Parts: sequence; C-alpha cells; structure tokens
Amino acid sequence: MSSYLRRLPVYLVLDVSESMAGPAIDAVNRGVRTLVDSLKGNPQALETAYLSVITFARKAEQVVPLTELMRFAPPPLSVRSGSALGAAMRLLRDCIRREVTQTTATTKGDYKPLVFLLTDGQPTDDWEAAARELKMANPRVANVYAIGCGPDVDPDSLREVSDIVLMMNDLSPEGFKKFFVWLSASVQTASVKMERATGPIEMPPLPAGVRVPDEREEFDPTPRQVFLHARCQTTKKPFLMRFGRRPWDGRYEAIASHPLDVLESDAGDFLPPINTSMLDGCPPCPHCENPAAGACPCGTLFCNAVNPKGPVVCPTCRAQLTAGGGGSFDIRRSMG
Repeated sequence: MSSYLRRLPVYLVLDVSESMAGPAIDAVNRGVRTLVDSLKGNPQALETAYLSVITFARKAEQVVPLTELMRFAPPPLSVRSGSALGAAMRLLRDCIRREVTQTTATTKGDYKPLVFLLTDGQPTDDWEAAARELKMANPRVANVYAIGCGPDVDPDSLREVSDIVLMMNDLSPEGFKKFFVWLSASVQTASVKMERATGPIEMPPLPAGVRVPDEREEFDPTPRQVFLHARCQTTKKPFLMRFGRRPWDGRYEAIASHPLDVLESDAGDFLPPINTSMLDGCPPCPHCENPAAGACPCGTLFCNAVNPKGPVVCPTCRAQLTAGGGGSFDIRRSMG
C-alpha cells in the first residue's frame, strides 16, 4: 500500500444572505480569522487540516478551494440577496468529489470531510432533493453539522440536511466568537481522533448560546423580518432597510439599515410586495443619516429628509419628484 499523508478536509458553508447584514456578517468574518489563527497554533491540525469556504445567497460559490492551513487566507465576506441552500448542497457535493481523495485498494484516502453549515433563514430555492442526496449518500460523503442562527431557521429543514442539528441563539459578536472558538476546538479534536472514527466523532461541549433543538418544538413560518432595498439620495449608494415583526399586531417595525455593496435588480421578484400600512417607522440612511424615505414611480426607494426643500431627485432614474398625497402603497421586498 502506497504512502499518503491523509488530510482532514473542512468545509465552511456560510449563508451570506442579506439577513446577515451588519454585525452578524462582521462577526462571521472575525470568526473565520479566529478559527484559522487557532488551528495554526495546533501542530496536529496544522499537519492534517485543509480548509475551504463555500458561500451562498441567491447563488452558491466556492470562494476558497480546499487549501492547506498554512496557505489559507480568510476571504472577505459580503452579503447578497437570497438563500440558495440547494445550490450550496450541490456545490458542496461537487467540491468533495473533485477535491477529496477517496480510499482505494492501494491507497488510503483523506479522512471523511467535516462540514459546518451556518444559515440564518429559510431556503429560497429548490433545496430538498439536494439535501436528501447529501444526507442519504452511501457511504456518507461527509460529517455535516447544520447550525441554525437565530429564530428564523426551521430546525426541521436542517434535519433534512444532517442528523446533527444545532441552534445558535446568541447572535451577538461575542456569541459568534464563542461559536468559532468551539468550531476550532472541534476541528482540533477531529484531527486527533479521526483515524479511529467510524462516524461523527464526539465534539467538545457546546458553548453557551448553542443548543440541540427539541424535535417537538414548533416553528412559526410567518416572516419575522422584512427587508427593503433603497438608495441614498446623497451618495447614490445602496443600502438595506430591516423591519422586525411585532408579535402583538403582526406589523413590522423599523430596526436598522445596513450599507450594501450592490443592489440586485430582481432580488425580490418572486415575493409579494408589502404595503406601507404594515410598516412602522423608517431606519435612518447608513450613508447620510437621512431619517425618512421616499419612493419613485420607477420603483426606487430612497432616503429623504423629513421636510425636503424643493424637488427631490430620484437617485436611479434622475426624475424630479415632489411630495405626493397621503395614503399607503406597495413596496417590492428583497429576499433578505
């Protein structure tokens, strides 16, 4: 039998949908750096661990191929619309088939990959078949840990992906830091114990704020958040408005706004619009701090002053607008 240095492939499959905008995506960026720094300080992990990063929003992309630890550079993560879990699962299968060396009659291949899937919302594509194919593969292609971040994740959906489902309740920067420290300890544990493991290995104790969900707990599918795309009237830069549902009346209240790198023009085409009568308040523009918003007939939502002086210019079509009458109207939503 020929000699081969067996690798431990580790795939991070990360949801970068717009619902992760703001502190969450910043915390994940820092968490990946924490993970890499910690693993580089462990001789066993340094010898065996290889890392890859797959991100998914409306599309899935392998932003870092399977790379040895010393050469791995954490990629900058930015948010996009959508949450294409099915595309991420199919891409993961393709990457594993292409990058992981299988055991043959003459060669011991790599260890079974570890996959850590982080998602904070509901899938927006046809994902069930891809998830079922990954989970039911025989022999199983990877040990998958599916982690739901926050209350908008249905644990039953994650159970279609993996038998190992965790829910992360603490989405603060400190909560994400603790999670990535745990993830680092898990990879280090796997790098030592994988040689004799036949299935999912026993991982370190879960950090505070992460739990195993009860199979009997109910999930409310009503959207807890609404996301709107807008542009800054001053800088023309795009941003995201976030509204949260109030449990007592079902209306959505302004929470925050977040700058975006790009606006995807058809990001919410399949969603029904929301009427402004269901929205309370307006999050200030993150670029110029304008406290109000206006809408153009072209469909653009933009920040605005409370009492603008003179005509308002649409930052997209450049039409000159004047304040209209009262009344509610429909606004196109983003997939979040």
